[in-house]
Amino acid sequence: MPLFLAAALLVQSCAAEKLIVLFIGNSFTSVNDLPGTVSRVAKSRGDQVESEARAPGGQSLEGHAHDPITLEKIREAKWDFVVLQDQSQRPAFSPEQVDKEVIPFAVSLNDAVHAARPAAKTVFYETWGRRNGDQDNCKELPTVCTYEGMQTRLSQSYALMAAKTAGLLAPVGTAWRKVRRWHHEIDLYAADGIHPSPAGTYLAACVFYDVLFKKTSAGADAAGLTPAEAAVLQKAADDAVRAPPRR
Repeated sequence: MPLFLAAALLVQSCAAEKLIVLFIGNSFTSVNDLPGTVSRVAKSRGDQVESEARAPGGQSLEGHAHDPITLEKIREAKWDFVVLQDQSQRPAFSPEQVDKEVIPFAVSLNDAVHAARPAAKTVFYETWGRRNGDQDNCKELPTVCTYEGMQTRLSQSYALMAAKTAGLLAPVGTAWRKVRRWHHEIDLYAADGIHPSPAGTYLAACVFYDVLFKKTSAGADAAGLTPAEAAVLQKAADDAVRAPPRR
């Protein structure tokens, strides 16, 4: 083997990392197997993610904070990172509602994570607005009537959760907004306009790879997308993670 190639392989081997991650959320985590997609992206970049998930459909942080199965899973205390994702609408509610119905449970779960393993890090999974806004709550909350309004509230609330807990933010919704604005050819939504398409899940996985490993996802396995689509989503993820927070 040429010396330069051996040296390159040695550097790659030394730089490889393995992380153990617990995903706590709902169908935004389970649809298209986000944890598995993160592992696939990481493996293709020379790293390794071992993960488990607790993600019943429609579950909220409040529900998880009172769920003995979730709390027992946290207490396994083997996690390097614990990802927290709320129900898709609740963090977009008014600041007053979020203060009462979201923040206390983000704090409670974060406290449980650190009580079980002080070295573990909490990551807040900033989700995306619905394709046409939150029509279920539009009448009472005009801010969420559009995608842009809903996304702004989601981003604000997840940033607040991260700030309140000194946690990390995985700005998936921010990356989603970039793709919606500049790459209409890529549909991030499933047919219901709420859940992610495979492209949406891949975008989320690239954001998580960037946040967990502090490395670019550029060049990762395309996971069934075209190379051109994957490159667009990798760049959107990289840009969102490295950009200043949107106010």
